Amino acid sequence: MLFRSETFYTWQRGIPELRAALARHHEMLYGGTFAPERFFVTASGMQAIQTVMTAIAGPGDEVILPSPAWPNVPAAVGIRGARAVEVAMTFGNDGWSLDLDRLAAAVTPATKAIVINSPCNPTGWTASRDDLVRLLDLARTHGLWIVADEVYGRFVWDGSARAPSFHDVASPDDRVVYVNTFSKNWAMTGWRIGWIEAPPELGDVIENLIQYST
Repeated sequence: MLFRSETFYTWQRGIPELRAALARHHEMLYGGTFAPERFFVTASGMQAIQTVMTAIAGPGDEVILPSPAWPNVPAAVGIRGARAVEVAMTFGNDGWSLDLDRLAAAVTPATKAIVINSPCNPTGWTASRDDLVRLLDLARTHGLWIVADEVYGRFVWDGSARAPSFHDVASPDDRVVYVNTFSKNWAMTGWRIGWIEAPPELGDVIENLIQYST
């Protein structure tokens, strides 16, 4: 066996080959061009969420999320000293739905971000492209971050390759941060590998937070 110096500290943003592979994967899935510099490898999807929350929210801030939600998300908000503002979804004959006017009414001067998990755990609600456009317009109007939790993006049953994504409607410089993981779409729960995709303005912050945690 050749010794390849793989027992020492590695790149804080992740192994370059993996970040390049993530960029190619996104190009295949969403079209367009993705720079490897936008990607940061984490030690799970949960660490990705915690890192992003640390970067964008803190004491006195509010983070909006549709509810029911995966309980780890409001917990991550609370750990950072911010307050999770849960906007109730409704259940009817067509399943769960999100009233975007109700969500918009929850925005206050303390709001820093909106978390959108689509397809959603635990409800299965999946945002349409029009939903994503309206949510992005809302975030732009108020200068909010969107945390796009798209870990179930390939869990679709209509014959398409994936669910609608903020990648379809946002520009690279929009305040959208994506969190993802190998645990769901690749069923690699034990690998504990996730990633963040973020605009360059957050790059140094995320790199430092990963260094401080792992």
